Amino acid sequence: MRGMLRTFLTSKRVVDQKCTGENYRAVGAFPQKLRDVAPHPARKLGPGPRRILAATFATAADATARRNPHAFYHFGLPNEPGLRGGQVTFGQGITLDKVRFVRDLRVSGPITLTPDGHATATLTAETGGRAHEVTLTWAAFSTRPSLSGTFDGIPFD
Repeated sequence: MRGMLRTFLTSKRVVDQKCTGENYRAVGAFPQKLRDVAPHPARKLGPGPRRILAATFATAADATARRNPHAFYHFGLPNEPGLRGGQVTFGQGITLDKVRFVRDLRVSGPITLTPDGHATATLTAETGGRAHEVTLTWAAFSTRPSLSGTFDGIPFD
């Protein structure tokens, strides 16, 4: 990075160097409702639970992304709103309180984030009058996180 900056300042040339800190996923547009979320490919779950799982993970990943150590800047606010409602609280871990990544799904529970970027979450996902227990484990800050866990007691990976 320093070399790129030095080259630009001395010659006004931009040197194309690939970034090795790949950790952002371009979304394009955020889904509005649960039906707009692409289902997670978990084989043991039906289409509805796979869609809820995908939206629950998107909610958790959005919250952890706010503590990305590779970010250009880091505000360190103790609380932030969810994308479409709810509250994300940062302390020893990350706590979701009825956070809405999509309008018709509320996610609550703790997320633990280790310094090396591993995340675990024990969450409750509420939609359509039903609550689902979801546990997640993944490599945070990656564009290709390997996700595993359980959905209402059914394991997936």
